[in-house]
Amino acid sequence: MVIYNLICKQNHQFEGWFPGAEGYEERVARDQVSCPICGDTSVQKLPHACAIRTKKEPTEKRRQSVNTVGQPVPESDAKELLLRLHHHVRENFEDVGPRFAEQARRMFNGEVDKRSIYGVATPSEREELETEGVPHIVLPIPELDS
Repeated sequence: MVIYNLICKQNHQFEGWFPGAEGYEERVARDQVSCPICGDTSVQKLPHACAIRTKKEPTEKRRQSVNTVGQPVPESDAKELLLRLHHHVRENFEDVGPRFAEQARRMFNGEVDKRSIYGVATPSEREELETEGVPHIVLPIPELDS
């Protein structure tokens, strides 16, 4: 999963979540990525600090750094990030509850205006969304300390 900072021609900035770089390119080519504010499908990736090299490295060294897995994130940091993500979603997305699959599909098909939503879906509903190419993500529920 990759997350890109995106911008539309109206200078609205937003995040896009994609299964990979190829997923982003495919969806942009099919006009399936649109600004959540104005609906514009002319979007571009914004430069991100992680993607900017400040000094030239030999090609082999760059290849090695891309192919190696970094240090694991400490469990406490991972929990904190997951909690912050859940909080952000609850504060900024509309809870559609068990209607999530239906609403996501209707937005994908252009039947209703696109907006940020969250909710619940059964495993079979998630499988159907995946088969239909409807973008969605399952967030793990963070375990809270007692």
